[in-house]
Amino acid sequence: MLVNRPFVISQFVISQFLIRSMLATRILITAWFCLLTWVGGPALPAQAGGTSAPHSQQPQGEQSQGQSPTAAGSHAEGAHPTPTTLQMSNSDIFNHQFSHSVPYVIFTPSISPDPNVNKLFAVYNVQPWQWVCLGLMLAVFFPVLQSFRTGRAGRGTRIMRGFCLWIRDEMVYSVMGKEEGRFYVPLFLFTFFFIMFQNVIGLIPSVGHSFPLAIYTATGTPYVTGAFAIITLGLMLGLGMKKNGALGFFKGLVPHGLPVALIPIMFLIEFVSLLVKPFALTIRLFANMLSGHLVIASAIGLIFLFTKMQGGAVSSYLTALPCLGMAIFIYIIEAFVTLLQAYIFTFLSINFVYQAMHQEH
Repeated sequence: MLVNRPFVISQFVISQFLIRSMLATRILITAWFCLLTWVGGPALPAQAGGTSAPHSQQPQGEQSQGQSPTAAGSHAEGAHPTPTTLQMSNSDIFNHQFSHSVPYVIFTPSISPDPNVNKLFAVYNVQPWQWVCLGLMLAVFFPVLQSFRTGRAGRGTRIMRGFCLWIRDEMVYSVMGKEEGRFYVPLFLFTFFFIMFQNVIGLIPSVGHSFPLAIYTATGTPYVTGAFAIITLGLMLGLGMKKNGALGFFKGLVPHGLPVALIPIMFLIEFVSLLVKPFALTIRLFANMLSGHLVIASAIGLIFLFTKMQGGAVSSYLTALPCLGMAIFIYIIEAFVTLLQAYIFTFLSINFVYQAMHQEH
């Protein structure tokens, strides 16, 4: 039976997912660089000749210093055209590449005459992609729910069921035990898959630098990862106090049998470590997801930098080869990091919550 073989199922699921991920990665890389060649190729002759391309053909993400990304694509008629790649400074080339990793406001509702109130309800480019992830999760897991009622499950549904069993048995039950962990399985299932979907959707190459053409990795900002970590901290404090009592929880931070003189110092250390744990969760997920995109953007930026240094000569294609190779290598690593970071965040959260509940361990 499927339920009686979680280890075999987990190995099968991982192998199938990796095979599909490698195939999807190759397809995305091919499409990415075909699009890059199509967009960047025709612009080189015009750039080499020293003339600017028409404004209608320029990327929306290129912007002058101090201009917001949302305003970059809405130049008024007769405004100064955006400089071409060969006319940009070295720093502007990389700022242009990094601009897609910066969260910015895409919509501010007018619900109050006070603009400060409207800013509280502003929608950032991060949020729509989180909504997309939630929609994809519903589309993926609704057949899984239906399979329990009908008894029929396709191959993809069986894989996702095996994935859920692996998270339940190898992550939650292995730390909390079956009796206590059963109640928290839905929470950590949602945590794992929501983070994973946000990580994976950020692997899709963008075709622009402005929303909605720029696909944003929501977990690449500390605001999102910090919100996840705050939830974990709330579970640690709430469940810890529920299990041990408010006074007993804080008393349990200090090991028994310590000399009286060391108790204040140890309490301070343990209390700080309690707050450091969610902070570490925030930085680990945010930094890993952002750094990979920045390295890829840097590799792509080097192509344009070397092209500018050589004046758009044909020899610039030779310098593009190692840059493309480095970008592809980091991109493949990113495909594995997306799953790894979702696993690490969820598994550490399970451990932190369990340790708060059972301080004697």
